[in-house]
Amino acid sequence: MPPSEQNEKQGLESPGPDRRSWRSFWSLMGLQSQNAFNDKALQFTLLPMGIWLAAGAGWGNYLQHILALLILLPFILLGPIAGWASDTFSKTRIIRLASWIQLGVFAVVFYCFKTEFFPLAVACFFFLAIQSTILSPAKSGIIKDLVGSSRLGFASGIMQMFTIVAILTGQIVIGFWYTGREARLGDGWQAGFLPIIIIGCGAVVTLIMAYSIHVIPAQSKRPFTKGLLISHFGQLGQLLKSRPLRLTALGIAYFWAFGAFVQMVSVTISKDLYDGDSYFATSQSWMMCAAGGGIALGSILGAMINKRHIELGLNPLGGIIMMAASIGVAFTVPESALFYMALAGTGFGAAFFFVPINAFLQDECDPDQRGNILAGSALLNCLAMAGAVILQAVLVKAGWTPKVQFLLAAAVSVGVTFYVMRLLPRAFVKMLAFSALRAFYRIETIHPDRMPEKGGVLLTPNHVSYLDALILTAASPRPVRFLMVSDYFEKPIVGKVAKLFDTVPISSKRAKDAIQVAAAAVKEGTVVCIFPEGELSRSGFMGEFKRGMELIARKADCLIQPVYLDGLWKSIFSAERGKFFWKKPRAIPFGVRVAFGEASPAKEYRAGDVRRELNILAGEVFARRHESAGTVKDFLRQRHPDHRALHWVNGVQACSFTWGEVLELLEQGQDPSALAHGHPGAEQWLEDWRALDGLDEEEWGGLLLNAHQLADPYNLGDGKAAVTIDSLAPLAVRRVWGLLLPAITGAEAVVLGPNDGAAELGLLSREKVILRDLIGTARMREVHRVAGAAGVPLTLYLFGEGPQNESDAGKGIFVAHESSGRVLSFSMPPDPVIHKGDVAHPGWMEKSYGRMLPGFVVHDIEEGVELGGKMLSQNLELSGWSVDERGFLSEL
Repeated sequence: MPPSEQNEKQGLESPGPDRRSWRSFWSLMGLQSQNAFNDKALQFTLLPMGIWLAAGAGWGNYLQHILALLILLPFILLGPIAGWASDTFSKTRIIRLASWIQLGVFAVVFYCFKTEFFPLAVACFFFLAIQSTILSPAKSGIIKDLVGSSRLGFASGIMQMFTIVAILTGQIVIGFWYTGREARLGDGWQAGFLPIIIIGCGAVVTLIMAYSIHVIPAQSKRPFTKGLLISHFGQLGQLLKSRPLRLTALGIAYFWAFGAFVQMVSVTISKDLYDGDSYFATSQSWMMCAAGGGIALGSILGAMINKRHIELGLNPLGGIIMMAASIGVAFTVPESALFYMALAGTGFGAAFFFVPINAFLQDECDPDQRGNILAGSALLNCLAMAGAVILQAVLVKAGWTPKVQFLLAAAVSVGVTFYVMRLLPRAFVKMLAFSALRAFYRIETIHPDRMPEKGGVLLTPNHVSYLDALILTAASPRPVRFLMVSDYFEKPIVGKVAKLFDTVPISSKRAKDAIQVAAAAVKEGTVVCIFPEGELSRSGFMGEFKRGMELIARKADCLIQPVYLDGLWKSIFSAERGKFFWKKPRAIPFGVRVAFGEASPAKEYRAGDVRRELNILAGEVFARRHESAGTVKDFLRQRHPDHRALHWVNGVQACSFTWGEVLELLEQGQDPSALAHGHPGAEQWLEDWRALDGLDEEEWGGLLLNAHQLADPYNLGDGKAAVTIDSLAPLAVRRVWGLLLPAITGAEAVVLGPNDGAAELGLLSREKVILRDLIGTARMREVHRVAGAAGVPLTLYLFGEGPQNESDAGKGIFVAHESSGRVLSFSMPPDPVIHKGDVAHPGWMEKSYGRMLPGFVVHDIEEGVELGGKMLSQNLELSGWSVDERGFLSEL
C-alpha cells in the first residue's frame, strides 16, 4: 500500500507527494492527453471523410451518432473487466499495456488509409475505444496513489483540463487540417492520410511516457470469474449504495450527457450549414474551439479553487451557467460572435459543474474498491452519453431544430441545478460568500499545513472584527464550525444562516451545558472555533482569555490550535475609529493574514499558553509585513517622494521637508543642518535617520518590527494625524514612534526642539497640520496643558515617569514604557462604548505602564518576567516587573 494510503488508514497527516511522484503524475498527464487526442483525431477524421464518401446518402445523416456510440460501446461492455484489472494488477502495468494496444491499432489504421478501406477504419476506431476502456480506470485510480488526498482536487482538475483540452484540440486541429487538405487535394483519403501518419507517431510518444510512471503495487488479488462479464449492474449497484457516491456519480453522468448532447447538436448545425461541403470540418472546429475554450478556462479556475480542498459550491454555480449559456446559444445566430460566446459559456459552466464532484467521488471511495467504483461511474457516464446521443438522433428524426434542442438542454439544467442547490445549499452559499469576500479582502494564509488533516480540533483565534469567522473559514484547510448562543437561532435571518453553516448552538445561561455541547461537537471529529476572549476587541489589543476554552478542550480530549488574525483591526467590521461598519474602507482589496499555530493536546495548553502562542504568531505576521523593506534606503524608496515627512517651526515660520528629501540626504551624504535650517529638533530627527542607516540588519529589522507592533492597536496606525515627537524623548521612542511609525502609516511627523512648546504647535495647527498625539518626556506636561487651553487638545504619551494614575488619565496623559531600545507598552483612553450593554474596558490601569504591544511573548520567571519575540535580538529580562492576564505591565 502506498505511504499516502497507509497514512489515511491510520489517520495520520500525509507528507505530500515527492519529486518522483510528481514526475510520474506529469507523465500520466502527457500520456492520457496524447491518448485522448488520438481518439478524437481519428473520430473527427472519419466523420468528415464519411460525409464526403456518403455525398448526401441517408446513412451520412447519422454517422456522428454511429461513431459516438462506437466509442461508448466498449465502456459499456468491458468497463467492469477494466475496473477489475485496475484493482487486481498494477495500474502502471495496465497503463503500459494500453499504450502498446494503441500503437498496434494505429498501425492497422495506417493500412486502412493506404488501401482506402473505410469499414475497417471504423472498426479500428472501435478497437481504439476498447483500448481507452482499459486505460480509463487505471489512469483515474492511480492519481490518488501518486499525489495523495490533499492534492487530489488540484490533480483531478488538472487531469480533466488536460483530457478535455486534448479531446477538443484533436477535434479542432484535425478539422482545420482536414478541410485545408481536402479543399486543396479534392480527395478525402488523401486529405486524411498525412494526419493519420503523424497521429500514429504520437502513439510512440505515449508508450515512452507510460514507462516514465513508477510502478504502483496492485491493491487487491481478486481472481477472475465469468461473473465479471455480466457484473455491470453489480458494480453500478455498489456505486449506488452510498447516497453521497450515488448523487455524485449522477452529477458526473449529467456532465458527460450534457457535453455529448451539445456536441451532437453542434454537428447538426454544421451539417445544416455545410452539408457535403469541405468547410463542414472547419465549422465544427470553430464550434469546438469556443466550447473547448470555455471548458479549459473553467477547468483551470476550478482546479485553482479546488487546489487545497474540494469546493462543492462550484457545482450549482456551474449548473446555473450551463442553463443561461444554453438559452444564449438557442437565441443567437449560428457562427455569430454571440453564438460562440454562449457556446463557450456552456463549456465553462460544465467544467465548474464537473471538477469538484469528480474530485469528491475519487476522494470518498474506498482505496481497495476505487477501481470498481470508478468503473461503475464510467459505466453510468457511458449510459448517460449513449442516451444523450440517441435522444439527439431521435430529435433530429422528429424534426426538432437546434434552437429547440438547446432550450431542452437549458430546461433540464434548470431542474438539475435546483436539485443540486437543495442538496448543497451550504456549499453554494459559502462559495458565493467567499468569492465576494476575496474580491474585497486579499487573504494570506500562513502555515495552513499545521492543521491536522483529521480528528477534532479546537481553534482559538483572537477576536477583532465581525468578519473573523468568515475570514477564518475561508483560510482554513478544513470546514470550521462556530459556537453561537442559542438565542440567535430564534431570529429569522440569523438563525437560518447559522443552521446553514452548521453553527453549534450553546446556552448563554447554562455554562456547563454549553461546554458539554461544544465538547461533543469537537468529539465528532470536526474543527470547532471558540474565541477565548468571549467578545470583540474594542482597542485592537487581545483581551483576557476565559477558561471555557480549556474546559471544552479537556472534556473533548482534543487538540487546541491557536490562530492569529492580522490586519482586521483596520477593517470596517472592527471597532477601530470608535464604530462598526459606517466608515470608509482603508483599501480595496484589503490585506489580511491568518496564521495557524501548532496544534497541541489540551493538557499542554492553558489560557496563558494560548496567549503566548498568539503573540508568537503576531510577531511572525508582523515580520512578513516588512520582508521586502530591505535597507533603510530601500524602505524610504517605498514612501511617496512628494509627501511631507516632517514639520517644525523655525522662529515664526512653519517649515517642512518631504520623504524624497530625506532619501536624498541619505544617498548623497548631505549635512542635516542645511536641510533643517539650523533647527536642533529637525536636525536631530535627520541625524536619527542617518543613525538608522548605519545599523546592522538585525537591529534595523527589530526596530521596524517594533514600529509595526505600535501601529497595530488602538488608533496609532491610522495615519490620520501627525505624530508629534519630543526631541528629548529616549532614543528608542524617537526611532520607533517618531521616525518609523509615521513612515509606515503614511502620517506626518512634527518635532519639538528643546525650546519649542505650545506656541509652535498652535502655529502648525493654524497651518492645517492635524495634531492629536504628543509623545515625550515630563517637560511635555506643560506643552500639553497650554496647548489644550489654547484649543489644541492632545493625547500625551509620557515616557520616563512613574506608573499611570487616575488623575493623569482624566487629563489625557497616559504612561508608556521603553527598555533596551524597544517600545514595550502604552496606556490609552478607555475602550469606546459602541453598543448598548458594552463593557467599557479601561485602556489604562492604576500603577501600570500600559498594555504590552502585540507580538511580545511573555514568560514568568522567578523575579519578574522575560520577554521574547522576533523584534528582540535576545530575550529581555524585566526583574521586578509583572504582566497580568489583560497584558498590563506593572512593577512588583
